[in-house]
Amino acid sequence: MVLSEPGRLEPEEFTVPNELTEGAVLEVEAASVCGTDLSLYKGTNDMGRLPVVLGHEVAGTVVDGADATLEKWGVSVGDRVSPEPYLPCNDCENCLQGHYHMCSEGRLYGITLSTDVDPGIWGGYGEYMYLHPKSRVHAVSDDVSPKAACLGSVVGNGVRWISRKGQVDPGESVAIVGPGAQGLASTIVANEAGADPVVVMGLPSDDENLAVAADVGATHTLYSDDPDAAEHATDLAGGSGFDVVVVTAPAEPAVTLAIGLVRPRGRLVQVGLLGEDATIPLDDVVGDEITVLGGRGQAGDVGRAMNVLERNADAVASINSHTFSVAEAETAIERQLPGDAFDPEIVHAVLVPDGE
Repeated sequence: MVLSEPGRLEPEEFTVPNELTEGAVLEVEAASVCGTDLSLYKGTNDMGRLPVVLGHEVAGTVVDGADATLEKWGVSVGDRVSPEPYLPCNDCENCLQGHYHMCSEGRLYGITLSTDVDPGIWGGYGEYMYLHPKSRVHAVSDDVSPKAACLGSVVGNGVRWISRKGQVDPGESVAIVGPGAQGLASTIVANEAGADPVVVMGLPSDDENLAVAADVGATHTLYSDDPDAAEHATDLAGGSGFDVVVVTAPAEPAVTLAIGLVRPRGRLVQVGLLGEDATIPLDDVVGDEITVLGGRGQAGDVGRAMNVLERNADAVASINSHTFSVAEAETAIERQLPGDAFDPEIVHAVLVPDGE
């Protein structure tokens, strides 16, 4: 399915490359609908290079590939894999330092790789997807469902924000503000890391998501718009605040709330993009010596995340609450956007090949 312009998603046929001299072809098993996909569809995200086959949270089976590429990846035809969204150049300063998520070429599957670039099938909203030889791919066990496997990079974000950025140790307290897919994946990782308590906060409209949070590792869930939310939350953390707070909600009130939740000398990991400047209580940050960390996407974290995913496959799969066929991609998107079609029961949607 090709996003040709904001609000217009339509089927298009492409020639699947064969007799490959480099790269590989993935037969897609599942592609989940990320919030980035929603913003691209709405036209509120200028990252995309249209027209584009959407879908960067993907899992599938390798059905063809150049020998050198497959050997480099350590996979064979017939293996199940999940590719990372970022496609590094491996030559720029950021890539050479391991920060390939900040590669100067800015190539991301399903977002910035347009259908104008051969072979066009650079995203997971389709039957097949081409994988560039510089891709980073990760093996998926046969006993992991497609709806869990396609969230490998999402769990990778959780690993980055909880473990790499937040440096959460067993017994430390964690609050997660925003119970979307990223917040839920962070909840799973925090639980794996031995955090206690793990408090997830959201709005009353997030009830379905908060219920999933409770199922996948949150010790408590709270409404973030409750006037006493900060007090209730900090009480759960022993009264002085949380060791680590991760903000995935893209809203200024969430950031302000989070700063009030962090204990003196604690860590705040900000990952929700606000899209505009924000006013924050900077004096509190300074006075309490709070460490504020930006948390972009995963880089070098998906390998560890796949181990977390395999140990928690059912929990990860539960994030993808609703399944649609690829042909229903537009419906899946519109049911997650404000409007007449909005479905509050959808936590995260996943697309599977038509007829499955």
